[in-house]
Amino acid sequence: MEHLRGTKTRGVGRLEKYAKLIPPWIFHRNVQTLLDALTAAIAMIAAYALRFDFDIPPKMQHSMWIWLCVLTFLRPLSLRLTRSGYQSTWRFFNVGDGLRLALRSVPVTIFLLLMRWLVPGIPVVPYSVLIMEFIVFLGFASGLRVTRRLAHEAIYKAAPRPRALIVGNETTLATSVGYLRSWREAQVIGLVSEDNRLIGIHIAGLPVLGHPESLPSLLAAHQIEVVVLSGANLKCAAQVIRDATRFDLQVHILPSGSDLMQGNVRVSRTVSIDQLAQANSESVSEPHPAVVSCFNARTVLVTGAGGSIGSEIARQVAALNVDRLVVLDQDENSIFELMHQIESREGREIVPVVGNIRDHETVYRTFDRYRPHVTLHAAAYKHVPVMEGNCCEAVLNNVSATRELADAAIEFDCERLVMISTDKAVRPSSVMGATKRAAEMLIQQRADASTGSGCKTHFACVRFGNVLGSRGSVVPIFLRQIAAGGPVTITHEEMTRYFMTIPQAVQLVLQAATLASCGDVYMLDMGDPVRIIDFAKDIIRLAGLRPGKDIDIKVVGKRPGEKLHEQLWREDALVTATEFRNVFQVKAAPVLASFPKLLAELDQAARTRQSDTAIQELLYRLPIDYSPEGAELAPMAIAN
Repeated sequence: MEHLRGTKTRGVGRLEKYAKLIPPWIFHRNVQTLLDALTAAIAMIAAYALRFDFDIPPKMQHSMWIWLCVLTFLRPLSLRLTRSGYQSTWRFFNVGDGLRLALRSVPVTIFLLLMRWLVPGIPVVPYSVLIMEFIVFLGFASGLRVTRRLAHEAIYKAAPRPRALIVGNETTLATSVGYLRSWREAQVIGLVSEDNRLIGIHIAGLPVLGHPESLPSLLAAHQIEVVVLSGANLKCAAQVIRDATRFDLQVHILPSGSDLMQGNVRVSRTVSIDQLAQANSESVSEPHPAVVSCFNARTVLVTGAGGSIGSEIARQVAALNVDRLVVLDQDENSIFELMHQIESREGREIVPVVGNIRDHETVYRTFDRYRPHVTLHAAAYKHVPVMEGNCCEAVLNNVSATRELADAAIEFDCERLVMISTDKAVRPSSVMGATKRAAEMLIQQRADASTGSGCKTHFACVRFGNVLGSRGSVVPIFLRQIAAGGPVTITHEEMTRYFMTIPQAVQLVLQAATLASCGDVYMLDMGDPVRIIDFAKDIIRLAGLRPGKDIDIKVVGKRPGEKLHEQLWREDALVTATEFRNVFQVKAAPVLASFPKLLAELDQAARTRQSDTAIQELLYRLPIDYSPEGAELAPMAIAN
């Protein structure tokens, strides 16, 4: 069996090799036109030869060449001028295409017969020659198209495909055979019909091998790998599924046209994240030379490496020529999975560190042991509604932990520290956004304080919006809701968000990391904002379903801390271009002298686990434009 499989594989390889030798221009419509013109010339010569028993008189040869030139021009011209004359694909040529070819060829023959009869003085040509020319041309032209189809089928026929049986009735079997043959997804061995009268006959060139009751023996005898149910309402469907399951075989249902039109089945498909990216979003390309140079032979620390963004950062950094990659996360399982995704290459060390960046000893021990040159800080609590009820944890993880990393970077001479921020930090209305804005200002304050102290660390923040497919994105939620049959829930009909794929965002993050910065914020070009309701409808349509009919959309109201529209920067911000086309610099405003004291009070309140209201009041006092919606703040906090 292995020998036969190997022989078959070698045959497939030879066919594919020969197929690649055929130049693609042969299948161009202009070449098809020339082939039809040549066919018309050959047909005229053959017609004269048949009419005169292969001994054409000299006086007829002159008229033959004249009429040959006329037909060589008129035949392809007629096919080009008629609708869809050269639009039919030759590799799928069938009887219907042959009839259409005949109908489009008839007018030329009728025109020539009329000319021969009505126009005096033209070169003489026997009427029988014109009729025979039509028949010969039709045969030769059809032969060309059939040859193209046979060549196409020969190339793909030997390809390794699962052996399939189609189960259906007289109405659906022929359609299903044609469909599967067109797509080359399976090698159909035979048919099984519910109608006993069909057993033993051939449908679309395939034998009807038996009745559904004989399916087990047919599966074993013909080594079937896939069973296709032709139609959604077959009486034998349950029995077929049971028998196929006993043989551990796949069963696929191929709905008929009537099933689809009557709504008896629903067509759906899996939606990939790449399909959801905006049409004008650029695909991920090779790393920019500045990125390669910046990370060359460096030790890189990635925090939050187990998350959706952190893990992609780790993957892209691992593809660069770094000496050592340290991946840090408090989730052991995420680190374990990441280690299996990243390939350790020669001369490159990948170090897993399980720990919490809120812990001073963990952070300082990691910096002391591995001495990172570049720190990419992606660890954060980011779910807006969850953080509204866990304010202390949001402060400790998003602000206090960032301070630990910044101080360690300064102490151990880390060359660059880049914090991943969010568009929710602009005029924040949520605790999560407020803590990220506070972390941005902390980074800026550390950068300002270290400027005159001889510190070598460049601090920067990179701010962007939603990323498709991340754990905090709406996309996985929408896909789960669609898989469950709906409804898809949105919070407000007018809500908009910026979207970008994770690989695209991370590529730009690495570009921003190369820029010499002193606490500035870098903003990624996210394109135009997208209405969430339109986004939900697009996902439903991509799944092959109809919004509002197959899947309902339900508006459930805004969640705590959510804004209708996010901003990428404040209206009064100074935004300038950088050397990277899709990365912009948002010039940081001066940090107030009172900021360190207010931040220390916030940190102390979070460590002592004060109430959520108290944390919100302290966040409100920070110069971060925090405007919680619906929050009940004390009068003193508002006054401050």
